[in-house]
Amino acid sequence: MQLICAAVIEELEPLLQSAIFKQEGPALFSHRQKPIVAAALGVGLVDFASGFQALLDRHQIKEALLTGTCGVYPGASRQWPIGTLVAPLKISLGDLSEVDQTGYFPAPVTATCHLDENFSNRLMADSDTHCLTLATITSEDQTAARIESYYKSHFEQMEAYAFARLCQLEKISGAVLFAVANQVGRDGHQQWRAHARQGARQSAAFLREKLYLE
Repeated sequence: MQLICAAVIEELEPLLQSAIFKQEGPALFSHRQKPIVAAALGVGLVDFASGFQALLDRHQIKEALLTGTCGVYPGASRQWPIGTLVAPLKISLGDLSEVDQTGYFPAPVTATCHLDENFSNRLMADSDTHCLTLATITSEDQTAARIESYYKSHFEQMEAYAFARLCQLEKISGAVLFAVANQVGRDGHQQWRAHARQGARQSAAFLREKLYLE
């Protein structure tokens, strides 16, 4: 079975407006003709991972796709401006204390995961990019630039690492598709509010075509 998931239902709504999906639960939908489920699993690392694991307990997922929006770091914004769709292959966990060299991830922690290259390239040829997940959203310009420089990352997204790590642990073929809705920094929230809905529509149209949903 294939899973299409997001953090919140608003990121899936344009995809679910078609009658081809039927509702199975408060945030769970199934395709009427294909072995595909769509679900909103929760915001942030812990809630998303919990929602994903609960769904895996009920469904045998072989392939999973996380969609929604992301922010682009300042140095990458010219190549991937607001309104761009991206499918990063490398997903990492980050923290400002690591950037400041006042903290670190101990050796047992897997801080970087790679998603399924074939699946990612099926979505988008330009998938060799890096997305970072932190516990919080970066909202200051100089901090955004420091994080980008330290991790050599292009995008920031709150659930990507939880998704990638669970795909790795459960041996699920995983990929992500995000609409760039803001530049990471002080204007990020305002930009996200202005562009998130259009980003969801872009992603839905793209996925309908790429995954032959209709």
